[in-house]
Amino acid sequence: MKAKLLTSLLMALTLAVSSHAELQGSKDYEPSKVATSDWSALLGVSGGNSLIARDGTIFMNLRVGVVLNPHISLGAYFSTILSDVKNPKVRHPQMLDYHSYGIFAEPVVFRSGLFSISLPVSIGGGSVNFLNKGDEDGFKSDDAFFISDFSAQFNFRVTKLLEVSVGGGYRLFAGIEENNLKNKDFRTPFGELRFTFKEF
Repeated sequence: MKAKLLTSLLMALTLAVSSHAELQGSKDYEPSKVATSDWSALLGVSGGNSLIARDGTIFMNLRVGVVLNPHISLGAYFSTILSDVKNPKVRHPQMLDYHSYGIFAEPVVFRSGLFSISLPVSIGGGSVNFLNKGDEDGFKSDDAFFISDFSAQFNFRVTKLLEVSVGGGYRLFAGIEENNLKNKDFRTPFGELRFTFKEF
């Protein structure tokens, strides 16, 4: 009798431990429960459309930084445009593009499970490059500028490491005054699709 009772208790204990282990394993990643202890690195690439000198332009951004906690990320970025734009402010054929570098901060203002909303802002500087017809030396940097932008991003956590975001905002320029171009020729709303690799 005692042997049967002891066997039953051991089987019950084994089942309880096994069930507890399975439950613990199933909760390794719960988006609704956000960890707050450790920071992690992030790497992001994005692309989108904006208006430069009244011309639709494809741009690309590369971001590296740290996720300090689930509510704020900081880092640096590089941005360039992939399509050459015609300068409408000069008579002779001239193409232009630009590159910029800077820093960003991205606070998360809302989170629910796999979905979140963030409001990234950035500030930096760069140069506008010009190419005249027949110039075999390629684009030349002729004008420097300051740049800042702010946007709203709607983020969806695809996996523990990958987040996909869709959003848009407005980009401000200051200091552009070459080749009859003004700051208002570059100031523009933009739409953006982002892929960010980070862990939290």
